[in-house]
Amino acid sequence: MKNSIARILLMLVLFTSCKVTFITGYDEVLDQTLNRMKKEFNVHYIKLSRTLTDTDPHNQDFTNFQDYYDNVQADLITITDRTERLDGKSAIVKQQVQNLDSSFNILINLHKRGLSDGDSRPDIRDAINSSIDAVIFLQEALKTTGEAN
Repeated sequence: MKNSIARILLMLVLFTSCKVTFITGYDEVLDQTLNRMKKEFNVHYIKLSRTLTDTDPHNQDFTNFQDYYDNVQADLITITDRTERLDGKSAIVKQQVQNLDSSFNILINLHKRGLSDGDSRPDIRDAINSSIDAVIFLQEALKTTGEAN
């Protein structure tokens, strides 16, 4: 009898001392992919900007950067699919990912139409970095506090 009571008390202590927090809206793969995308975008932007100031106007042709854009579109598909599987606070994450997708599509279409020498487009760079940061910061908030601040 004493042994049974001791086990029950031990179980109660264990259950009440353990706290499990479920964070809805946070996705580790999404977080890692976004951080990698930000780095790769900034490297891409630096290389693209360099071609806009060199002497060969064909260096900035869209076809020279096709692999990068293919990878970006694959990443956008991946993170869009990941947000579809999130619940709870995911509506905000989904909206931010849609904004990011739109920003990248503007860049892709702009590059397809052709960029002129000296046209470094810091507004596009800033918009894409801001879109990526918005999702990253949201993911960090969801990870640390469980709330979208």
